[in-house]
Amino acid sequence: MVFSGFLFYQRNYTNPLTFKTKPQVIQNNGEQLPTSIEIPSIKANLVIVPSLIHGKAWQTTSSGVSYLKTTPLPGKKGNSVLYGHNWKSILGDLPQVKPGQKIVITMNDGVKKEFKVEYTATVDPSQTYIIDNTRDSRITIYTCTGFLDSKRFVVVALPVS
Repeated sequence: MVFSGFLFYQRNYTNPLTFKTKPQVIQNNGEQLPTSIEIPSIKANLVIVPSLIHGKAWQTTSSGVSYLKTTPLPGKKGNSVLYGHNWKSILGDLPQVKPGQKIVITMNDGVKKEFKVEYTATVDPSQTYIIDNTRDSRITIYTCTGFLDSKRFVVVALPVS
């Protein structure tokens, strides 16, 4: 009973999706934004909600995946960060994604951007290099994993040329 109460508290009053530091801020000019993400290998087709970090609080959504608006747009140079809860209805099956599989992000202008999974990893929240900006174009998608959501499961994908 106490354990289920702790899980209820953790999922509703804390934000386990955060990392220990904020990624570098990139200014996105214009009105282009990602609106949905499809991960065919796990039959996920989810809305993307633009999100920000306020202080140490990372905005999250319970209706889909969050796109950290201060990171580059998917497909642009740099590391575009997307994250979501490990609930079955959101990214609960993300650990089943394997290198070589496809991810499609649809932008608000209808353009579809295709990515191929380069690698997956399980990291600690202190391993913030995973959300650092990069010199290549990539998307980094992550969710919580491990005992009491103490780890992050990460999928890194590169654009398909």
